[in-house]
Amino acid sequence: MTYHIPSEENIQNALVNIFKKIHIVNSQKELKKLVTNELKTKNKNYGVSGKRLRNIAIQTDFIKLDIHSREGDPKKILSKCPVCDSSLNRVKNLTIWGGEVTIEFRCLKCGYWTGKKKRIPSRYIFHFIKK
Repeated sequence: MTYHIPSEENIQNALVNIFKKIHIVNSQKELKKLVTNELKTKNKNYGVSGKRLRNIAIQTDFIKLDIHSREGDPKKILSKCPVCDSSLNRVKNLTIWGGEVTIEFRCLKCGYWTGKKKRIPSRYIFHFIKK
C-alpha cells in the first residue's frame, strides 16, 4: 500500500473537522491517528509525520499546545526549539557585579521554555480554542 503526502491545507482542514468534534487531544500520536483517519479516502491513504503535524497545529489560530516535559542533561546547549525548530530567545538577568547571565530560553512561536535544568518535551496536549 502506498502513502501520499497531504498538503498543508488538507491537514488544516482535517484539524478543523477533528476539533469541531473533540476539544482536547491528549497526545501527538492520538492526533496523528485522528488526522490520518480523517484524510483517508477510498483511493488514497495519507501519511503525515508527527513533527510536521505538530508544526502545522502550532501555526493555526484555534489550537493551543501544552508541552509536558522531563529533565534532561543540563550541559546540553540548545540552539533551536525542540518543539518547532524556531530560534530560542535568551532571557537574561544582571549579576550584582554588572554582568549578564542567561537564566532561561524561550520560544515565542510555540511557548516552549527551559532554564538551567534542560526540559525535554515528552508529551504534547492539543486544546481547541474558541474563536
